Amino acid sequence: MAGMSKLPAIYRHGFVLATSMAVSYWMTVKWLRQRSKQLLEKDINSSMKSHVTKKNQSVAVDKRFFRNLIALLKILVPKIFCGESLFLALVAASLIARTYADVWMIKNSTSVESAIIGRNVPLFKENLARFAYAMPLIAFVNNALRYTLEELKLRFRKRLSLYLYDQYLKGFTYYQVNTLDSRINNIDQLLTQDVEKFCSSVADLYTNISKPFLDIIIYARKLSGSIGPGGPSLLVLYLVCSGLVLTRLRRPIGRMTVAEQQFEGEFRYVNSRLITNCEEIAFYNGSRREKMIIRDGFERLIKHLRSLIIFRLVMGCIDSVVAKYMS
Repeated sequence: MAGMSKLPAIYRHGFVLATSMAVSYWMTVKWLRQRSKQLLEKDINSSMKSHVTKKNQSVAVDKRFFRNLIALLKILVPKIFCGESLFLALVAASLIARTYADVWMIKNSTSVESAIIGRNVPLFKENLARFAYAMPLIAFVNNALRYTLEELKLRFRKRLSLYLYDQYLKGFTYYQVNTLDSRINNIDQLLTQDVEKFCSSVADLYTNISKPFLDIIIYARKLSGSIGPGGPSLLVLYLVCSGLVLTRLRRPIGRMTVAEQQFEGEFRYVNSRLITNCEEIAFYNGSRREKMIIRDGFERLIKHLRSLIIFRLVMGCIDSVVAKYMS
């Protein structure tokens, strides 16, 4: 009866917590949308209007996104048997080994704690010795995962960069892009910084998808042998539902990331424009005007990055509560 009397209070506190988190998220997203709208609508000058993002531009995970992603993946991994495929398999093997190492660490730590509580000195020494013997192997697994992931990113970047430079330097493409076609104004950033970030994002996406999937399978299998299939089934169902909710809440970050890259491109463009036209600017004594343009672009970039940091802070708190503590 005492336990039943506590249920309404628990539900009430949970409802208050969920409501406060939802209100905080809604207010943050609303503020960020207004902030981004103001930043995107503000032009540096008339010559920079073509570089500013249009309000009606949409960023979504749709058929077009997957079609473009598949086309790029065919460039990154051109064949089934290639170096990139080998490192994809090595990353997967490292993830599996790391998950089993985590399971063993949990089991061994529990045994050590049990030995300490029970004052069983021989058992404590035995488990401590096992931990000492396993430390080099666990350290190797962790660093092997880091090495294979970094090597995979590097191979992706090399493969995509060589392909893009082959297309860019084919015939007079470089001349047409830089002089005749005004759709791309920061080609240097696209070929360097954006390629590096894209390849890193693809490799991280591979690990972020495969690691939770492997963890769910391995942990569910271990728990099924201890408490039966009912508990792991409910846990998997909760993780799937919470993942869908968190994915829906994270949707603004895609649009904000695109805006970040565009602001970075604009800021880099005005700096390269100053280098290219430095003689004319010096002749007409336009340093003050150029300084104002560069500082204006830099301020817009800083404001947007600060908004992105705030959004990630709120999402980090929600993610920790929903996916970590409540699970």
